[in-house]
Amino acid sequence: MNREIRSLNYKNRIVDALVVYLTWMFAYYLRFHLEVGGEAADSLLFRYLGYGFLLVIVSVITFKNTKVYEATRFDSSAKEVIGIVKANFIAFFIFLALSFFSSHDRLSRIMLFIYFTSSTSILVVLKLYFRNLLLKLPIKLVLVGDGESIKKYYNIVKNYSNYKILNWFKAPSDFKELMTTEEFNPKNFEEQNCDGVVIGFDTVHANEAQAYIEKLSRSLIPIMVLPDVEYAKLGFSLQNFKGIPVLSINEPNAKSFSLLMKRVFDFSACLLGLVFLSPLLLIIALLVKLTSKGPIFYGQVRMGVDGKEFKMWKFRSMIVGEANKEGWTVKNDPRVTKIGGFLRKTSLDELPQLWNVVVGEMSLVGPRPERPVYVEKFREDIPDYMLRHKFKAGITGWAQINGWRGDTSIEKRIECDIWYIKNWSFWLDISIIFLTFWKGFVNKNAY
Repeated sequence: MNREIRSLNYKNRIVDALVVYLTWMFAYYLRFHLEVGGEAADSLLFRYLGYGFLLVIVSVITFKNTKVYEATRFDSSAKEVIGIVKANFIAFFIFLALSFFSSHDRLSRIMLFIYFTSSTSILVVLKLYFRNLLLKLPIKLVLVGDGESIKKYYNIVKNYSNYKILNWFKAPSDFKELMTTEEFNPKNFEEQNCDGVVIGFDTVHANEAQAYIEKLSRSLIPIMVLPDVEYAKLGFSLQNFKGIPVLSINEPNAKSFSLLMKRVFDFSACLLGLVFLSPLLLIIALLVKLTSKGPIFYGQVRMGVDGKEFKMWKFRSMIVGEANKEGWTVKNDPRVTKIGGFLRKTSLDELPQLWNVVVGEMSLVGPRPERPVYVEKFREDIPDYMLRHKFKAGITGWAQINGWRGDTSIEKRIECDIWYIKNWSFWLDISIIFLTFWKGFVNKNAY
């Protein structure tokens, strides 16, 4: 099984590299040879051949780093298509940056457009073709163990007709129909052309896995061990520390390049936002100043990523003085000013947080930061609460677009925050920003 999959992935990589280069030269031919022709086009040929090789190298490395070849036959075809489109876009963007800084030549925008559209279209078709081939490979497995991880594994593979479970040793009681009374004999598996043995025990029975692994030590059958990581709420990653495997848990799996894209986007979008919204910001500032005594802005200490405290800015929406005590804002709260009620209801009081994003204290999207006094309370009362501080706080977030803001369930908010961190991607951020505008800023739970 592994050999066939590796062979198929190897062919996929070669074909993708050829597609990138050939569509690049196809775009060159359409742009220059047909339109310009003659010696003028031939003088550019050598230069664009070199650009083509650079593009192939960038694309191959990007496709590998974005894991488009680790595909996952269990993912939907739509997810894999989005993956290859995203990978090709990133490779194209990196290529443009490298060509800009390494040469004074200006690449034809028409040619770039022809290349990107044609290469993306062909790569999508090829991705679906190779996925179809992968799904047709017959796979015979032997399962061992009664852990939660192997139950989940089986519940996934049973939906694929090309998977066949030959035996299940030490099966859970609720999978009796697949239990076997046969002796665990690797030679029998080899005769049955077994493609792999999948072992999954809970941590308390992990020593049993070792006994089965030892029995398989004289066999060439691939062994796959499913670790018990039910406690890893944010996911996990396996690293190699000088030959020692290290399992890291509850750390976001976000890649450095993706986080860089997030930061560049945050900085650019919020800086432009402050410029374009400056007339509105000035009007709100005047309204706050003219309708109540006190400063225009209100800075409140919040806890951000890695537990670091920072001052989050808002337009002041409440009265100042002794009458304003610490505490949650509730419906018809007497501390809220007249203009403040409108600002809070429409989320316009949050606009100064664009500056928090520009200086790097917050992000456009992320878990909403909370005051340290409440963090100390919630960390004792709500399991996994502190995991939300593994990611930079945001102006809007997954919890907010799902209605969990203001005087609503803290537990539901934490569930949303953890889901967001575990499933984070740059494109998820874009979706949340779009949904924030789509659903509007007015919220019935904002007081």
